[in-house]
Amino acid sequence: MMQISLLQWLLFIHVLIIYMTLPSIAKVPAIIVFGDSTADTGNNNYIQTIAKSNFKPYGRDLQGGNATGRFSNGRLAVDFISEAFGLPNLVPAYLDPSYDMKEFSTAVCFASAATGYDNATSDVFSVIPLWKEQDYFKEYQTKLKDFQGETLAQETLTQALYLISIGTNDFIENYYTVPRGRSREYNIPEYEDFILGIAKQFLTSLYHLGARKIALTGLPPMGCLPLERSKKIFSMGSCNDEYNTVASDFNVKLKGMMDAMTIKLLITEICLGFEDVAVGCCGTGVLEMSYLCNSRNLLTCSNADKYAFWDSIHPTEKMYKIIADKMMNTTLSVMMQLSLLQWLLFIHILIIYMTLPSSAKVPAIIVFGDSTADTGNNNYIQTIAKSNFKPYGRDLQGGNATGRFSNGRLAVDFISEAFGLPNLVPAYLDPSYDIKEFSTAVCFASAATGYDNATSDLFALQSVIPLWKELDYFKEYQTKLEAFQGETRAQETITQALYIVSIGTNDFIENYYTVPRGRSTEYTIPEYEDFILGISKQFLTSLYHLGARKINLIGLPPMGCLPLERSKKLFSIGECNDEYNAVASDFNVKLKKMMDVLHRDLVNATLVYGDIYGVLMDVIQNPGFYGFEDVAVGCCGTGVLEMSYLCNSRNLLTCSDAGKYAFWDSIHPTEKLNKIIADKMMNTTLYVFL
Repeated sequence: MMQISLLQWLLFIHVLIIYMTLPSIAKVPAIIVFGDSTADTGNNNYIQTIAKSNFKPYGRDLQGGNATGRFSNGRLAVDFISEAFGLPNLVPAYLDPSYDMKEFSTAVCFASAATGYDNATSDVFSVIPLWKEQDYFKEYQTKLKDFQGETLAQETLTQALYLISIGTNDFIENYYTVPRGRSREYNIPEYEDFILGIAKQFLTSLYHLGARKIALTGLPPMGCLPLERSKKIFSMGSCNDEYNTVASDFNVKLKGMMDAMTIKLLITEICLGFEDVAVGCCGTGVLEMSYLCNSRNLLTCSNADKYAFWDSIHPTEKMYKIIADKMMNTTLSVMMQLSLLQWLLFIHILIIYMTLPSSAKVPAIIVFGDSTADTGNNNYIQTIAKSNFKPYGRDLQGGNATGRFSNGRLAVDFISEAFGLPNLVPAYLDPSYDIKEFSTAVCFASAATGYDNATSDLFALQSVIPLWKELDYFKEYQTKLEAFQGETRAQETITQALYIVSIGTNDFIENYYTVPRGRSTEYTIPEYEDFILGISKQFLTSLYHLGARKINLIGLPPMGCLPLERSKKLFSIGECNDEYNAVASDFNVKLKKMMDVLHRDLVNATLVYGDIYGVLMDVIQNPGFYGFEDVAVGCCGTGVLEMSYLCNSRNLLTCSDAGKYAFWDSIHPTEKLNKIIADKMMNTTLYVFL
């Protein structure tokens, strides 16, 4: 005290007085909920799924005894938490048409029972995937701005409390139960890491959408859920220790990724006043949930307060109240007790790992490649390799054929959006865009090109942009960017940007295998692979010297399973061409080794490999798992030959629902498959740049 100056002391007293007198209420103007059945307040009532609970005896202890779609006898934890903040005591479901923006402006729920972090989990019962919950949130933001005005809406979104309760279904529903589920792809530690990658991506996306106060719940002791106890054949009623260990391990990893506090309540059954924590109240209490828990079940208990669980999975209202109280008294108490000044001083964000926008984030996405990445450059050159006509782009907003070789968006568009950047990456040659738009996203890719210059020059009518020219356009772009942003900021953009390179397929299926006088007359396949690898290494090195530090290089897909290549199998029409797939696989092994060497040689650069081969093979081998009915032919025309001008609006055979197909034309993925590709990339490799 003796060494503090008078001015410092007066300032301290002034701050202390403000600190003590500012009101501590109304820190949270709204509560916004994401998750699964532990948080779904009724959204599943309005979708086609069997994962519902809008019937008796669900909701029997709610006021009025209404079955609202909550998986409990009464309210959920999110309802009690909302009430504790002075907000509605029942959080309305976003899809419920009886509510409007007036109600949603203070409380809204996007959760969907039976969903998970993993998109494949939501497909088991056809419920709302987590990415769609986030899409609804974006739609909600637009409506909120219309209702409250830009300034107030922005304040609401920033100050709102975001609750996320999800993850259990990924393990007990997907991994452990579905025969063709994730257990075929991952061991448990790998799947935990896969889910963690999605969680991190989701939280980051929420942050970029304005969320600043986020509470994320960990996994419960899954092995002690009544349903899981009932599966213990030799020790009926005991908890499944394996499942509990998985939950515990996952939560440790989750806490390692963010400052989290998970809920562990089942060890205190006596002091909490429960007579039974091993079975649920509804029916036998070990199997019933959703439609099995109904008003015709005579075994349902009369007093749910004696039970920790309502059905075989979901807590009773009393248990949810305890969960909410525990959260309010531990993690969420910070939201209630800190004054406005404290928030300004500490800018505390509960649980989420980031605090302020970091220079480590990606300020721009820069794309090179072929038709898998071309967002419209070929519209502006003399070539037959175009797709700026119907039915291409028919499922894009507005139904515009932008030059993308798909019915909708490409994987690079979805990846850009995942980083909080434009959801449509503009083509560099498109005159309707300028450097302002290009400063955050730009595409230099050209359909039908390859690493090999000879690939881009194969046909007189198909001269497309060679890779070296894409690089020249990038140099021109750098000059424009410096003029627009200034040299220092432009250099930062170039260094911190994410570079996506998707190219190489045309070098093999178009040049080597198709053209009579192509590279097959000069090289054996191993020699041509090495030739292409040399060009790839040179290109990546050039990118590095031009400032690139974050590079995602996509490998070759299983080329032999493209519809066009299947159609060429004379004696086994429709089967994959194993030779082409083997070439792609061998090339990818070499490509990864080359990238490992470059990663060591190029100081401060991060090069990540995009395993498109693995993604597509998984889809092709397990189409139903991803919701596809056909992976052998494309949607357009006959689906085996059509692409570019052969896929046009006069073709009467084009399918009506592209979502059932993995491929749009005979080579290129549908928007749905592109979304799956992007999600896989984000969750396995690109999360390192978040």
